[in-house]
Amino acid sequence: MSSTFFEHQTRSILQRSQTATSKDIPEDRIPTTARQQRLQTLIGELSQPVKREALIQTLDKCLKEVEDECLDEEEAALEWATLGRAVVGVYTEVMSSLLAQAIQADEEADWWRRVEQVGGGTAWYLLQTMPWRVIRLGRGMVSTIRSQQHQITLQTFSLQNLDRIFTPNLLSHLFRRSFFPSAKHPYDFFRTNPIELTRQECRARRIELEKIRDRRAKSLGQLANVRRVVEKALIGKGSTEHRKENVASVLEILEASLEDDPFIPPILHPDPVKLQAAPRKLHAKDLTIPGTTRTVLPRLQIILAATLPTYSTIHDQALEPLRRPGRLTQLWPKLVLYPPLAFFAFKLLFNSTVEFFDTMKEAKETVIGFWNGWVVEPIAGILNTVRGSPDDSPMVVSKEGLHSDMDSLERMVLSLASEKLKYTPEQLEDLSNAVRQGDLTPVLRIYEQDIKSPLSSVIRGSLVRSLLIQIQKTKVDVDLALTGIDRLLQSQQLTFAFVGVAPSLAVLYIFGGWLRSTVLGASGKGRLGGFRRRESTLIAMRRIERLLNNPTAGLASRSFVTPETPGSDSDTESPQITSPPLTQGLLLLSVTHLRSYAIECLPARSNLQQAFLEDVEDLEDATGKLTREDQLRVVDRMWRTYGRLLGWNGDAIGCET
Repeated sequence: MSSTFFEHQTRSILQRSQTATSKDIPEDRIPTTARQQRLQTLIGELSQPVKREALIQTLDKCLKEVEDECLDEEEAALEWATLGRAVVGVYTEVMSSLLAQAIQADEEADWWRRVEQVGGGTAWYLLQTMPWRVIRLGRGMVSTIRSQQHQITLQTFSLQNLDRIFTPNLLSHLFRRSFFPSAKHPYDFFRTNPIELTRQECRARRIELEKIRDRRAKSLGQLANVRRVVEKALIGKGSTEHRKENVASVLEILEASLEDDPFIPPILHPDPVKLQAAPRKLHAKDLTIPGTTRTVLPRLQIILAATLPTYSTIHDQALEPLRRPGRLTQLWPKLVLYPPLAFFAFKLLFNSTVEFFDTMKEAKETVIGFWNGWVVEPIAGILNTVRGSPDDSPMVVSKEGLHSDMDSLERMVLSLASEKLKYTPEQLEDLSNAVRQGDLTPVLRIYEQDIKSPLSSVIRGSLVRSLLIQIQKTKVDVDLALTGIDRLLQSQQLTFAFVGVAPSLAVLYIFGGWLRSTVLGASGKGRLGGFRRRESTLIAMRRIERLLNNPTAGLASRSFVTPETPGSDSDTESPQITSPPLTQGLLLLSVTHLRSYAIECLPARSNLQQAFLEDVEDLEDATGKLTREDQLRVVDRMWRTYGRLLGWNGDAIGCET
């Protein structure tokens, strides 16, 4: 995420540099020498986002290419463009590394803050880490016994021997050092609340992590504040002396941001890891054109290949003892305590063991029946419906039955018409077609005549035959209606199948979410990232607004002015007042958190995500055109736009920057 953030930040610099380079070297200009073609290839490689290893390899190619002297101004311009892009690549990589380290420290500090503040969280953490504390106590006791020249046997750990070896003061000191090694003040272990001591331990770790975060943020802010200098070094406008000063300034700031970090928390005591001896400070007078590239590229390579990895090692060593407990450490109390607690709870609910096991057996059969009858079989039915033909499904009225009833009705009508109305074969054929369409007009006419003299009609039999034909017609109509219902049901088979299986899948989803939150300790993303992610964005927004309102509150660093060298293309511009480095670094950290939330939690490619990212870009202000008041108006717009949607309008959540 951090590299993506700074690729976005440096994209405008590269775009301006391409415009400036195209003025000196038109894009349609065909390279006249092989060296020009190779330099243009290197410029293309350096203009694309690459990983550190690929960037180091590209710098190796650049070093081999600049060993020869430039023959003309065009090669000098290409060589300068290559150097500028190499500087931006190293600048982006260093800032990405510092941001990633600051994010790590901030996330760990946030975890310790929740443990420290949430009710019951401190006691639960103490229980989680109790085995390791007991192990440290055992090692301390063994070390103490050996220091007193006692032979370690089973008899050594008897109560009498332990009472003789460990005095009350020594035992209290041993317990304190084993259970709470980060405590700074002496106390009687057996008379102090262990929950409060654990809370002090969490607070101490959080403070140390925040110190690490602030140091990384300060270095990050120093680099962010010299963005204009990097831009000028890349564009390469102005006098020769001005170009050299820009390159020297950028290189000096890059090297200064990765100096050996003197801050190692006192509770850590890691193995010392030292950076290589810092090269001599570079001044503009030490650089020559075109020899600048042969002087700067090796130092950029040292930053990438040696200084930055060693700096990351120091950071990892400082951060490792301050990290949250591992997954197994956090999980073991649930795995160990939940089963027996559940067993005893069931024991309290049931009178006898037989009743308990009978209930467990019934519960097992219920689960199996639910799984087979409401999950497996409906899903199998859906698959069979998809694979099979609609004609294969059972119907209320079969096609053969409908045809049989229709043929019977047709024969009855034709027989009556032939006997009573003396129809010719041609008339009978027309009547047959009419019956197929549901028209029984001749039969109804006979029926109308018969009901005028019902008794004689009954005796002759024509009235009874008319009534029976109408009964048969009613049966055919019912069959046709049922056939229509069959067709409707067949067209909606998948719909009914999914509706039938949806409740059981919902039950499984809810149970799976509960099981995941219980076992793995993760509540999932949920709506718009879940409560915890939305809470973290609230904290980030509060920090941004606080820093914009009072950028120097509690900060030892002060604002500085981006230097302008006479003769540059910016002589007409006024010096740009920038934020203190720590303030700028914390702003970048918070804005990066908001961008990460928008990309990971908001609906992808939605209007909401697009609008949120646009507001985040305004807060980033990569072009430097917005004032602090403009950024505060952006913050106010985000509060008004997303406050209700993301739950920022609820109860305030206190946090410290």
